[in-house]
Amino acid sequence: MRAKKIIKQSAKIVSLIAAVILSACVLQEFVLCNSDHNRERIKGFDLENKNSLDVVFMGASEVYSDLAPGYAYKNYGYTSYLYASQASSIMSYKFQLQELLKKQNPKLIVIELNSAVYANDENVTKEENVRNYVDNTHLSLEKVDFVNSYTEKNREEYYFPIIKYHDAWKDIGDNMGMISTITGNRFRGYNYLKGMMNQTVVFHSSQRTMNDFLSDINDKKPLTELSEQKLRELLQFCKDNNLKNVVFARFPHIVVRRTYDRCERSNTVEQIVSEYGFDYLNFEKNDAGINIDYKKDFYNLDHFNVYGQKKFTDYISKLIRDKYGVTGSELNGSLKQEWDTASVYYDAYYNYSDSLIQQNKKKELDESVVSSSEFKQYIKES
Repeated sequence: MRAKKIIKQSAKIVSLIAAVILSACVLQEFVLCNSDHNRERIKGFDLENKNSLDVVFMGASEVYSDLAPGYAYKNYGYTSYLYASQASSIMSYKFQLQELLKKQNPKLIVIELNSAVYANDENVTKEENVRNYVDNTHLSLEKVDFVNSYTEKNREEYYFPIIKYHDAWKDIGDNMGMISTITGNRFRGYNYLKGMMNQTVVFHSSQRTMNDFLSDINDKKPLTELSEQKLRELLQFCKDNNLKNVVFARFPHIVVRRTYDRCERSNTVEQIVSEYGFDYLNFEKNDAGINIDYKKDFYNLDHFNVYGQKKFTDYISKLIRDKYGVTGSELNGSLKQEWDTASVYYDAYYNYSDSLIQQNKKKELDESVVSSSEFKQYIKES
């Protein structure tokens, strides 16, 4: 009898511990976390069917503002995803690529390297920039290795982000829209916009632009020591793993005198990338054919609005088809339905954005917009 009692008590304790752990995992995943567009995008990538993507674009905000997967699928037939986070740090790029390769083996991976051209290491090592990506990944040996290489302080907050965000319940009202979006994506099995985010603004630079002169300029400035180290680690990882499907890029920006030094560091990046035998597609210098209108196609100096986004998606889609031989995979069943839906939602997103721009209404539009009543009207019209 005593033995049975001990067994029962032990089972209760184990069940209690399991319940506590399960509750903590659920809270960390959905509530006690930084519920923003970065989380929605990274978690959305995890929902994609394994090895179902033809192309993955990786990087920072240029990636998710400058490209439109739903439009690319509708017009060029390939499936893609924008695996990016705001102000993403070159510190975490190798880890990010490792995580990407666990889930997908795409025909092409395009890595945008704006994060390598920061003028100083403040943005490279900035905790917020690193967390925008790392907080939204699962615990793994690769994550532990990254965290251990990145910091000696509060490592447990990176392994278990609930420790960092344990009081996020105070802001649950403000975050409910995004929490609902992420949860809805999880139950549906995919997100509609495939990582897209943009702003309904037409930006007019008050400074003289230098873009017309960039193609003839090859001036170079050194990268920060840390940026070059991390870039070379990323390139060496690609080389060691014989990743023939990886190319590197710099997406278009409006270049003014204040930001010209980034172009000089981009030239240095191109030199380093070439040393390792990889392509570097410098769309900032070589923008002929994109037909960019620098007075209409951006929402700030660094990011396309929906007008420029569509143009650039057209251009890069033709390039990856003609230069790298990437064509769409044949889809059927639920996967085809998912991507047909993504193209419908892109059309609604574009038309809604265009309408807001015409009305001079500035909004930041991420995945959470799809649940708004205004947006749903555009879905009906698509």
